[in-house]
Amino acid sequence: MRTSLRPTARRIRPPALLAALLVVAVGAGLAVASPQPAHAEGEVTWSIQPSTPAGPDGRTEFSYQVAPGSVITDWVAVTNRSAEPATFRVYAADAKTDYDTAAFTLIGADRASTDLGAWTAVHDGPAACANPADAACAAGLGIVLALDPGARADIPITITVPHDASPGDHAAGIVASFSTDAGDGAASVRRENRVGTRIYLRVDGALRAGVGASGAVAGYDANLNPFAAGGGFFGVDVANTGNTRLSVQPSVRFTGPFGIDLGTVALPEVRNLMPGGTGHVTASVPGIPPLLLLFADVALTPAPADGVAAEDPLPAPARASAETWAVPWSLLALIALLVGGGWVVLRIRRRRRDLLAQDFADYADAIRAEERARQTALLAGSSPDSDAPDLVGAERAATVFDKENAR
Repeated sequence: MRTSLRPTARRIRPPALLAALLVVAVGAGLAVASPQPAHAEGEVTWSIQPSTPAGPDGRTEFSYQVAPGSVITDWVAVTNRSAEPATFRVYAADAKTDYDTAAFTLIGADRASTDLGAWTAVHDGPAACANPADAACAAGLGIVLALDPGARADIPITITVPHDASPGDHAAGIVASFSTDAGDGAASVRRENRVGTRIYLRVDGALRAGVGASGAVAGYDANLNPFAAGGGFFGVDVANTGNTRLSVQPSVRFTGPFGIDLGTVALPEVRNLMPGGTGHVTASVPGIPPLLLLFADVALTPAPADGVAAEDPLPAPARASAETWAVPWSLLALIALLVGGGWVVLRIRRRRRDLLAQDFADYADAIRAEERARQTALLAGSSPDSDAPDLVGAERAATVFDKENAR
């Protein structure tokens, strides 16, 4: 749907606070993080922020607390800050917690909203789809807005809260996206560059705060230097099990056998963890000696989220633990090499001794045989052979070798 709004064609001062930009291909996940300056895509720059019919009013986000069944009307300003005309799609999208980064983000452009984003209509554009996974329907949500260079449009929005809306916090964002084609022909990829401003809405009712930790894992990276310390690793899933937004401060303590303290690390705070959202956080600590076993214990300390009243209930801290082997593999390999090398040397020496003993035995047997032949010749009347081997000397030498070898 193409909507014609009357833009303000005067120069606009830079907005005080704008949502973040993410550049991705259509169909991939899109996110809005903490507010930052307006996006620039080549020569096209634009911004979006809360507004009134007369223009931006200095708000950094939309924030409401209402009863179920309420209808909210407000305004959002989209400004084309570039020197060329540009066309934008303006629509609302549900917020979520990104699992990999534990950051506040928005659902992808290929999916339709089912919560606050679906309750929020931009001007007279559609806000929801019968099938949230219908990418074609999702691409048609909101309005298409054409702006001249330096122009601004103040657009009305309507939030219709269902009568059966669940109590607690809901979040979304209003997005102004600019699409470009990357590549040529069949290899062309449609890219959507998004700037958004957040919507926080609390529905009246019983508030329930909760935080949980699950899926804790620990690991150890041994150093290649057999005499150096390695590094410990820990990961855990942080979940908001209540219906209010939370921030969480994780900290991890590493210990060895018998409670040996190996250090504590405080992770970056997980901010604005959405109800039902889960984020994965990790910690690594260098300089941990290989003490065969490594234990990691995490404490998740809740704190009020941005914009949430300080008197909101906070849950008790959550805890989780994991353990792993901390084995000095390179040192064990060096020991195995030394032990194996010593065993090989001993085997070689023993083999040489066995061969030498066999040579002596063979020599003694030969001497005995010759002596028997000489004695037989003497008994038969033959003259003694003056050059015959010394049997007594040979047997004496064999005896001496046996004694030395026995040592």
